[in-house]
Amino acid sequence: MNAIKGFFVEKVYGFIKEHSLITATALFAVTVGVVAMIVFSVSDKTADVNGDNVNGTSEEMVLTGDTDDDIQDLTLRCDEYPEINEVMETYHKALADNDQETIKKYLLYVNENELVNIEVKSQYIESYDDIHCYTQEGYEEGSYYVYVSYQLKMVNFDVTIPGLVGLYYCPNEAGEYHIYRKADMSETVLNNYYSAYMKQEVQDLYNTVDLNYNGILDSNPDIKTYMDGFEELVTNEMVEMIALRENSESAQQSESESASSEAESESESAPETTEIVMATTTVNVRSSDSETADKLGKVSTGTKLTRLEERVNGWSKVIYEGQEGYIKSEFLEVVSTEEGGNATNGYVTVKENVNIRASASEDAERIALAYQGTKLELIEHMSNGWTKVKYNGEVAYVKSDYVE
Repeated sequence: MNAIKGFFVEKVYGFIKEHSLITATALFAVTVGVVAMIVFSVSDKTADVNGDNVNGTSEEMVLTGDTDDDIQDLTLRCDEYPEINEVMETYHKALADNDQETIKKYLLYVNENELVNIEVKSQYIESYDDIHCYTQEGYEEGSYYVYVSYQLKMVNFDVTIPGLVGLYYCPNEAGEYHIYRKADMSETVLNNYYSAYMKQEVQDLYNTVDLNYNGILDSNPDIKTYMDGFEELVTNEMVEMIALRENSESAQQSESESASSEAESESESAPETTEIVMATTTVNVRSSDSETADKLGKVSTGTKLTRLEERVNGWSKVIYEGQEGYIKSEFLEVVSTEEGGNATNGYVTVKENVNIRASASEDAERIALAYQGTKLELIEHMSNGWTKVKYNGEVAYVKSDYVE
């Protein structure tokens, strides 16, 4: 099942590793699954279940229930809960249709990098058909382990491909259900899931889907070849889309003198003083200085961040994956301080996805791809329509039209 695994597993593709400033959160291993956000491994039984869990000293534990005194029912039931079937059908339809608002509604957290991948892949996915939900009782009260089987219909192919993905469907403290990923779960819940997953009924289900999948590809060499190359196809299309837009905007460069002049005046502003801080434990990163704010992700012990501001309310504003985020100050320690003499004049924010180049030329080597909202350290706004920035500690260049 390597083809379908490569297509549907959420991982940071080689393209993302080389070109993205947004590093996707470490996700839950390999699965025969949906496009880019699902939580459970269904094929790699040796996945590390401790990779990025919040430890006991972090800001907060996402899941806090205790079922030690309860008897957990791990009997596998098919289509037992109509409301779960309805959610999974709606969610998978949103993946096929690139309905990003619905995707954000059901997933506890999804970053921009994942949404770009979904958008591109949705051009080639026609639908998820014949959806069935196999459920086991989850670790938390009212939660479920849900194994969603479906028939994947690709555009321009009549044959459908069988698939199966494991999810954790769990309510938060307010009773609102979400699809949880590894980063949102405690080590206890992860271990409990693996115990449920190893039940013979579940293994039989996966084996059946695996056999059916291999049978379809063996009897349809065209679609097998297509699926084998799908990941590379999507990656190349993302790069080409950015390059085409960049070239189109370049044709209008002569009309942007006023914008360049404004950018140059901004570069003359006083440089900021920032601190490099290090996380002393694994801790959540929030969108604002509140424990109830949206979670952007989490950082592990030893992670170094640029701190923009230490607030009196006990929170610190930091740069996290190219955007501003907030971490409780008690979980950070200062490593070093960067004064204005380091030739850093603050930050610029990427307005639209843009390539980062090794020099101020469209023909220069492309170092990375910066996504909308990414913050870059500013060195200089140049009069030739380019902005000099610092990326991964090195000098780099982006088109001035794409930053502010």
